Amino acid sequence: MAELKGNERVLDIGCGTGRLSLMLFTLLDNGFIYGMDLSSKMVKQARRETRRNGCKINYEVGNSKRLPYKSEVFDVVFTSLMYNHLTYEEKQETLREIHRVLKPTGRYISAEFGPFPDDFFHRMFIRLTRNSGILHGLYPPDLVEAADFDVVQQMDGPLLGWHHPITYRVSRRDL
Repeated sequence: MAELKGNERVLDIGCGTGRLSLMLFTLLDNGFIYGMDLSSKMVKQARRETRRNGCKINYEVGNSKRLPYKSEVFDVVFTSLMYNHLTYEEKQETLREIHRVLKPTGRYISAEFGPFPDDFFHRMFIRLTRNSGILHGLYPPDLVEAADFDVVQQMDGPLLGWHHPITYRVSRRDL
Protein backbone atom coordinates (compact mmCIF):
# COMPACT_ATOMS: atom_id res chain seq x y z
CA MET A 1 0.00 0.00 0.00
CA ALA A 2 2.91 2.37 0.62
CA GLU A 3 4.16 2.36 -2.99
CA LEU A 4 7.34 4.23 -2.07
CA LYS A 5 9.50 5.43 -4.97
CA GLY A 6 12.71 5.47 -2.93
CA ASN A 7 13.41 9.18 -2.65
CA GLU A 8 10.69 10.34 -0.27
CA ARG A 9 10.92 12.18 3.01
CA VAL A 10 8.96 9.94 5.41
CA LEU A 11 7.69 10.54 8.96
CA ASP A 12 6.78 7.67 11.31
CA ILE A 13 4.67 9.16 14.13
CA GLY A 14 4.51 7.05 17.29
CA CYS A 15 7.55 5.11 16.07
CA GLY A 16 8.03 3.22 19.33
CA THR A 17 11.10 1.00 19.06
CA GLY A 18 11.56 1.92 15.40
CA ARG A 19 10.53 -1.39 13.85
CA LEU A 20 8.41 0.24 11.10
CA SER A 21 11.03 2.95 10.50
CA LEU A 22 13.70 0.29 9.96
CA MET A 23 11.46 -1.58 7.54
CA LEU A 24 10.74 1.63 5.62
CA PHE A 25 14.47 2.43 5.49
CA THR A 26 15.05 -0.68 3.38
CA LEU A 27 12.57 0.65 0.78
CA LEU A 28 14.31 3.99 0.26
CA ASP A 29 17.39 4.59 -1.86
CA ASN A 30 17.80 8.34 -1.49
CA GLY A 31 15.01 9.22 0.91
CA PHE A 32 14.99 10.20 4.55
CA ILE A 33 13.18 8.62 7.50
CA TYR A 34 12.16 10.57 10.58
CA GLY A 35 10.75 8.76 13.59
CA MET A 36 9.00 10.52 16.44
CA ASP A 37 7.57 9.21 19.70
CA LEU A 38 6.31 10.74 22.92
CA SER A 39 8.41 8.32 24.99
CA SER A 40 12.10 9.12 25.38
CA LYS A 41 12.69 5.46 26.35
CA MET A 42 11.20 4.27 23.06
CA VAL A 43 13.24 6.79 21.06
CA LYS A 44 16.40 5.70 22.87
CA GLN A 45 15.69 2.06 22.03
CA ALA A 46 14.87 2.96 18.40
CA ARG A 47 18.19 4.79 18.08
CA ARG A 48 20.02 1.79 19.53
CA GLU A 49 18.33 -0.60 17.05
CA THR A 50 19.06 1.76 14.16
CA ARG A 51 22.77 1.96 15.02
CA ARG A 52 22.91 -1.81 15.44
CA ASN A 53 21.43 -2.24 11.95
CA GLY A 54 23.69 0.39 10.36
CA CYS A 55 20.79 2.59 9.25
CA LYS A 56 20.50 6.35 9.24
CA ILE A 57 17.16 7.41 10.71
CA ASN A 58 16.53 10.66 12.55
CA TYR A 59 14.57 9.94 15.76
CA GLU A 60 13.28 12.53 18.18
CA VAL A 61 10.94 12.86 21.13
CA GLY A 62 7.80 14.80 20.29
CA ASN A 63 4.05 15.06 20.63
CA SER A 64 1.76 14.20 17.73
CA LYS A 65 -0.51 17.11 18.68
CA ARG A 66 2.32 19.58 17.96
CA LEU A 67 4.71 18.07 15.46
CA PRO A 68 8.18 19.68 15.64
CA TYR A 69 8.46 20.05 11.86
CA LYS A 70 7.86 22.81 9.31
CA SER A 71 4.73 22.77 7.17
CA GLU A 72 4.56 20.75 3.94
CA VAL A 73 7.90 18.92 4.31
CA PHE A 74 6.94 15.21 4.20
CA ASP A 75 5.94 13.10 1.21
CA VAL A 76 4.53 10.32 3.37
CA VAL A 77 3.41 10.11 7.00
CA PHE A 78 2.82 6.77 8.72
CA THR A 79 1.03 5.88 11.94
CA SER A 80 0.76 2.34 13.23
CA LEU A 81 -1.32 1.38 16.27
CA MET A 82 -0.93 4.84 17.75
CA TYR A 83 -4.48 6.17 17.95
CA ASN A 84 -5.47 3.82 20.77
CA HIS A 85 -3.26 5.99 23.00
CA LEU A 86 -5.12 9.21 22.12
CA THR A 87 -8.42 10.74 23.13
CA TYR A 88 -10.86 11.77 20.41
CA GLU A 89 -9.71 15.39 20.66
CA GLU A 90 -6.04 14.35 20.51
CA LYS A 91 -6.79 12.34 17.37
CA GLN A 92 -8.32 15.42 15.77
CA GLU A 93 -5.29 17.54 16.70
CA THR A 94 -2.90 14.86 15.43
CA LEU A 95 -4.69 14.63 12.09
CA ARG A 96 -4.58 18.42 11.69
CA GLU A 97 -0.83 18.28 12.33
CA ILE A 98 -0.33 15.44 9.85
CA HIS A 99 -2.21 17.48 7.26
CA ARG A 100 0.02 20.48 8.03
CA VAL A 101 3.36 18.67 7.64
CA LEU A 102 2.41 16.76 4.48
CA LYS A 103 3.29 18.20 1.10
CA PRO A 104 0.22 19.00 -1.04
CA THR A 105 0.77 15.77 -2.97
CA GLY A 106 1.63 13.81 0.19
CA ARG A 107 0.07 10.61 1.47
CA TYR A 108 -0.95 9.59 4.96
CA ILE A 109 -0.82 5.84 5.59
CA SER A 110 -2.31 4.41 8.74
CA ALA A 111 -2.59 0.95 10.25
CA GLU A 112 -4.88 1.38 13.22
CA PHE A 113 -7.45 -0.55 15.20
CA GLY A 114 -10.70 -0.69 13.27
CA PRO A 115 -14.19 -0.92 14.74
CA PHE A 116 -15.27 -3.81 16.92
CA PRO A 117 -17.09 -6.63 15.12
CA ASP A 118 -20.87 -6.27 15.22
CA ASP A 119 -21.82 -9.21 17.39
CA PHE A 120 -23.63 -9.65 20.71
CA PHE A 121 -20.48 -9.80 22.85
CA HIS A 122 -18.99 -6.60 21.43
CA ARG A 123 -22.29 -4.68 21.51
CA MET A 124 -22.59 -5.62 25.20
CA PHE A 125 -18.96 -4.71 25.86
CA ILE A 126 -19.43 -1.27 24.28
CA ARG A 127 -22.63 -0.70 26.24
CA LEU A 128 -21.01 -1.65 29.58
CA THR A 129 -17.81 0.32 29.03
CA ARG A 130 -19.17 3.37 27.19
CA ASN A 131 -18.27 5.85 29.94
CA SER A 132 -15.14 4.11 31.22
CA GLY A 133 -12.68 5.71 28.80
CA ILE A 134 -11.58 2.31 27.49
CA LEU A 135 -13.08 2.98 24.06
CA HIS A 136 -11.12 6.15 23.38
CA GLY A 137 -8.77 4.09 21.23
CA LEU A 138 -11.31 3.35 18.53
CA TYR A 139 -10.64 4.98 15.18
CA PRO A 140 -13.85 6.65 13.94
CA PRO A 141 -14.11 6.05 10.18
CA ASP A 142 -15.09 9.63 9.38
CA LEU A 143 -12.27 11.23 11.38
CA VAL A 144 -9.77 11.23 8.50
CA GLU A 145 -12.25 12.80 6.07
CA ALA A 146 -13.18 15.44 8.66
CA ALA A 147 -9.48 16.42 8.78
CA ASP A 148 -9.51 17.23 5.03
CA PHE A 149 -8.09 13.96 3.77
CA ASP A 150 -9.49 11.83 0.97
CA VAL A 151 -9.27 8.10 1.71
CA VAL A 152 -8.09 6.59 -1.57
CA GLN A 153 -7.59 3.02 -0.39
CA GLN A 154 -8.81 1.06 2.61
CA MET A 155 -8.36 -2.55 3.60
CA ASP A 156 -9.44 -4.38 6.72
CA GLY A 157 -6.83 -6.77 8.00
CA PRO A 158 -7.07 -9.79 10.27
CA LEU A 159 -8.23 -9.66 13.86
CA LEU A 160 -5.49 -8.73 16.29
CA GLY A 161 -5.82 -10.90 19.34
CA TRP A 162 -9.43 -11.93 19.64
CA HIS A 163 -11.48 -8.81 19.11
CA HIS A 164 -9.92 -6.08 17.01
CA PRO A 165 -9.29 -5.94 13.26
CA ILE A 166 -6.65 -3.63 11.86
CA THR A 167 -7.80 -1.11 9.26
CA TYR A 168 -5.22 0.07 6.74
CA ARG A 169 -5.87 3.40 5.01
CA VAL A 170 -4.06 5.45 2.40
CA SER A 171 -5.22 9.06 2.39
CA ARG A 172 -4.26 12.13 0.40
CA ARG A 173 -4.52 15.74 1.42
CA ASP A 174 -7.76 17.28 0.23
CA LEU A 175 -6.54 20.32 -1.68
